[in-house]
Amino acid sequence: MSTQLAALLALAKAIATISHNQASGTLVVSHPPYLWQFEFVEGDLACVTGNQHRVRRWRRALFSQQVDVVELTSGNAPISYNPWEYALLSRAVLAGRLDIRRAQGILASLALEAITLIACHPQARVTWKARASRLLDCAVAESGLFIPADRHQELLKEARNLQQGLPSHHPAGEWLDHGLRLSVTPTPQDSRQRTALSLQPLFNGRRTFWDIALKLNQPLSFTTRMLTYFFNAETITFENLEDFEPQPVLTTATANPTERVPLVACIDDSLAVLQRMEQIVTAAGYRFCGLRDSVQALTHLIELQPDVIFLDVVMPVANGYEICAQIRRVKSLEQTPIVILTGRDGAFDRVRAKIVHASDFLSKASDNNRILEVVERQLHRFSPAASTTSTGTPDMLVAHQLVPSAMQPLSA
Repeated sequence: MSTQLAALLALAKAIATISHNQASGTLVVSHPPYLWQFEFVEGDLACVTGNQHRVRRWRRALFSQQVDVVELTSGNAPISYNPWEYALLSRAVLAGRLDIRRAQGILASLALEAITLIACHPQARVTWKARASRLLDCAVAESGLFIPADRHQELLKEARNLQQGLPSHHPAGEWLDHGLRLSVTPTPQDSRQRTALSLQPLFNGRRTFWDIALKLNQPLSFTTRMLTYFFNAETITFENLEDFEPQPVLTTATANPTERVPLVACIDDSLAVLQRMEQIVTAAGYRFCGLRDSVQALTHLIELQPDVIFLDVVMPVANGYEICAQIRRVKSLEQTPIVILTGRDGAFDRVRAKIVHASDFLSKASDNNRILEVVERQLHRFSPAASTTSTGTPDMLVAHQLVPSAMQPLSA
């Protein structure tokens, strides 16, 4: 393979190895000023993000699948984890607002741009690192959203063909993300000049190669051939472009970057309950992870090590009391606050919760303020040195019902 494609070969080998080993972590590809992150979960490619034009790429990827960016992001709670692109897509897939095929198309579009730019930089450096957070891994397990393995080779081939077809007058990596401006002088006798003149509004210095290809609604190869002609005629100039509006807010952002933001996990087979809980918790500045599969929940909890766990009572296969008992048998989770969620509020249910060593008991009819009150109490008051009963188990803090507010309850 040529020197120009050395980085692409290194990337292809790395992806093949990760897929074969079913590894989870981040493949980092660096070629300044670009820094790309390929997020893998058990060998599956979940998402590709970069530090340059991140929002522009996101907007283009949505447009390529005819997905409205406003519809996808408006009215949602802050994002609990990075990459926020994947968080938004998986949330929409789980809620039934976006089918998984189109979501995969968006992920593939992000990956193709990244791989093409990497192919243009033969000195790109490829490294592997473990992820500190397991939130992405759990989101992939819940939504089933990732780029299929057979698509990896297709994307690599597409990027190689595109890179080889781009005009060679200037290194493609230096202008692919720049605005392209077409400068021509009207010459009525020349039909090509008239055609170029008609394209000036499209090549207005505010659109990149990728933007123009989308606007033309033609294969990328068509746009590369057009650019080759303009490059040969020396009528194309490049302009620097800034990224679009700021990225979505992450609840993990804190004034002190070394401070760990508490993670709240909720196990409930109801998607509506998880969405409501996510909105309440993330709006208060905490991270959140929702788990619908009660069978796999314990594995995820061991990986995540959340600070507070909300646990629904009525679930298929295993109920909340059984799961709570399982959690308490795990050494790393035996002191983690567990709040039982239930639609009932009887003395028998409270006794059962205490028997399995739950920390608190909360009615699903509770309003937002009541839920946050329980979260904060467990975060600030619970510790391994908390008071214990005669059997050595943590005292259960029994929740009292406040006067209902107009805010929507969890069960809505």
